[in-house]
Amino acid sequence: MTQECNNREKILLCAQRLFFEKGYDSVGVQEIVDTAGITKPTMYYYFKSKQGLLACLLEEGMASMLAPLEDVTHEEGTFLEVLDKVVSCYFSVALENQELFLLLVSIFSSATDNEAFQAAKPYISSYLHIFSDFFHKYAEEEPYLSGREDALATALTGMMQMHIMVAYERKELEDMEKNRSFQKIICSLFANGLNG
Repeated sequence: MTQECNNREKILLCAQRLFFEKGYDSVGVQEIVDTAGITKPTMYYYFKSKQGLLACLLEEGMASMLAPLEDVTHEEGTFLEVLDKVVSCYFSVALENQELFLLLVSIFSSATDNEAFQAAKPYISSYLHIFSDFFHKYAEEEPYLSGREDALATALTGMMQMHIMVAYERKELEDMEKNRSFQKIICSLFANGLNG
């Protein structure tokens, strides 16, 4: 790996860790470059600004998180079979990218005119769009989904994100038994509790 690739990757990794630990707004460019062991001109050569750095971090990281979800929602099977796979995939993606996933969730909970929120908004919208399309796909087979696809996408995303955040705080995020139990609860709710 060249020095140029090393510097760029080092900046991205250091920024992700700092944004995750302290919050985007609390981290300055100087802290990023000091942690990465580079100079400000080097950082600006790659990213132009702190906001540009965050945008790149999200763009590159979220591509690897969204693609598997998009793929699994297009698999064949009954609504509940595919829902089970979707929830499982969501947990897997979050586990593989814990810092970035939790950073995205925390940013999306910030003020809406915040520059970090504006950078993250398209990726949260992408999650919702993937899940909304999933519910649309099964609306004819499961009429209780029809007309509620966007609300159900929001509910599904919210339940999964909250579980992941709580599990992270309790240091249980990698407890596969608890994740699988929660996954079954979600599938049961969507099978039985949404008909009313």
